[in-house]
Amino acid sequence: MSQRREIEARVALYDDLSGILGAMRSFALAELHRITRREEAQQQVVSVLQRSLQDVARFLPPPELAGTDVWLLLGSVRGFCGSFNEDVVRAWQATGDARQPVIVVGERLVATLPENINLFPVAGADGGLDAAAAIDRILAAFAAARRQVGAACGLIVCLRDEDAARTQRLLPLPVASDCGGVPPLMNEAPGAVAAGVAQHFLFHQLLALLLRSIRVENHQRLMQMESALRHLEHGIEELARQRNLLRQEEIVEEIEVLTGLRAGMR
Repeated sequence: MSQRREIEARVALYDDLSGILGAMRSFALAELHRITRREEAQQQVVSVLQRSLQDVARFLPPPELAGTDVWLLLGSVRGFCGSFNEDVVRAWQATGDARQPVIVVGERLVATLPENINLFPVAGADGGLDAAAAIDRILAAFAAARRQVGAACGLIVCLRDEDAARTQRLLPLPVASDCGGVPPLMNEAPGAVAAGVAQHFLFHQLLALLLRSIRVENHQRLMQMESALRHLEHGIEELARQRNLLRQEEIVEEIEVLTGLRAGMR
């Protein structure tokens, strides 16, 4: 009897865990749908700004020769997302230099990095709603890294994509200064307009990449939760089978006791 009660307690615990994971899965699925729509719209913004940047590229000053690169690693704030953060770290270690400044976004990712690096930790974004605020923090950290280096810096981002982690260079900007055609009509100084477009392009390109990282993170988390739910379902089925076997044994014992009592009464 005590063994069956223990199994029933474990079944109740598994049921509670399944309910919690089911609610977390629903939240991750809803966030995934929201962030996917936001990312698609953000990609359109980046495309428009990229065309605008090409139109005013002739008014930008020549790019400075970068003395070093600053790395930007996009990680997660929350856990339960598989090897999401570890993949980003491995991709950075495969191509980066530990002596270069590293901006690390996300508390979970910060915890996986070695201590002997030039680290600039940045609080990450929980979802799409606070992603723009995270970009402001990233740009502030990049400005601090540039002041520390004391020279022009390139910027390389490392993020987890659908299939694997990848890197992408953001600075110097991918523009051609020798553009043909008629220059656009501007009411302000062309250099100031071009600099403003370049700043907006960098901001929104960073935002698009961060949204992609958050989307992939939520997809990874959703897969982890579905795997955990399947494991719990199999565990509940196995416990239910054991409970039924124990109950059958108890019934047999009760029948044997009753049969023995009747035989004794005769």
